[in-house]
Amino acid sequence: MSDPIKTVSMISAFFDIISDGDPEKSIEQRARFYKTIEGIEFPSDWDDLPLDEKRRRLEKLDRIGLS
Repeated sequence: MSDPIKTVSMISAFFDIISDGDPEKSIEQRARFYKTIEGIEFPSDWDDLPLDEKRRRLEKLDRIGLS
């Protein structure tokens, strides 16, 4: 049986490693992966959050999925 959160977490963590130094591109791509999972909802003000806050939240999702 497939675990979509674990799969997306692995892809997200990998993409963060291979991103070419563009934190905004990395964060938006990683968020796009998570948005494909049913039941995960992003706040309505996601686009207004600072990059550091977005990164912090995505890293928590990665840790949850990879644990």
